[in-house]
Amino acid sequence: MQKQFKYKNSIVSYHRLGSGSEVLVAFHGYGQTGSEYAYFEDVLGERFTIIAIDFFWHGDSEWHEPYDFTDLHMKELLDGIARQEDLHAQRFSVLSFSMGARLARALVRNFAARIDYFILLSPPTFSFNRFLNFTTNNPIGLAAFKYFVNTPGALLSWVERLHKIKILNRSVYVFTSKFVGKQERIHKVFKTWLAQRKLTTNFSKFAKLLDHHNIKVVLIVGKKDAITPPYQMIKYVRKLKHKRIFILQKKHELATPETKHIFTKLFGQGNTSN
Repeated sequence: MQKQFKYKNSIVSYHRLGSGSEVLVAFHGYGQTGSEYAYFEDVLGERFTIIAIDFFWHGDSEWHEPYDFTDLHMKELLDGIARQEDLHAQRFSVLSFSMGARLARALVRNFAARIDYFILLSPPTFSFNRFLNFTTNNPIGLAAFKYFVNTPGALLSWVERLHKIKILNRSVYVFTSKFVGKQERIHKVFKTWLAQRKLTTNFSKFAKLLDHHNIKVVLIVGKKDAITPPYQMIKYVRKLKHKRIFILQKKHELATPETKHIFTKLFGQGNTSN
């Protein structure tokens, strides 16, 4: 069921799924909505009540405040939605797919002492995170991004050149080629990235935070994923204290039978003590 939460001048749409006693907050990938998680309701819904939040400029979510969205706003949004949905769980879990990891990490930073599971499906590479930060927080990168928003053909041309001379890594090249081919698409990317540009992560400190609070990290990646190649993230997660890593013979996909099988194994009926 899609619902809305009014935050100051902005709207956040979200989807409530399942009826379990535990709470799972989920974030989708670029070009999707939280409704994608309905695919997993049959295997997660008995254990969890799922709150799948739509990105800004996805679903009905729109950010209309005169300042950047920050970790504090993420905390206030979740607190507000929890009150609206009458959810009082002291602890909860967080799930994200692809670019949803940026919002998910902000949530974990705010509520680290209350997080049980932090589940990452095909999270962005470190290179992609650096690229996103450069294009939205660096004055030169932001100016270039604004120029390419108005001339998307020039963006694709430059991305192809930079990839050929090995300045641009393959994940950024594939993402740009697949998702930013038309002007309306790059406008959506620009607004989405800009709204979240302050949600940056120091990954070394973040790893210490996960370990300090004994957060159970689950990483699910596709071995054939060309958009977010998994190898650096696998190496990162392997160093954490509490982790499970699943490498599938898949590409960059969310709703697959293989992922559903993993969720059944981890969270199916009777598995309440993992």
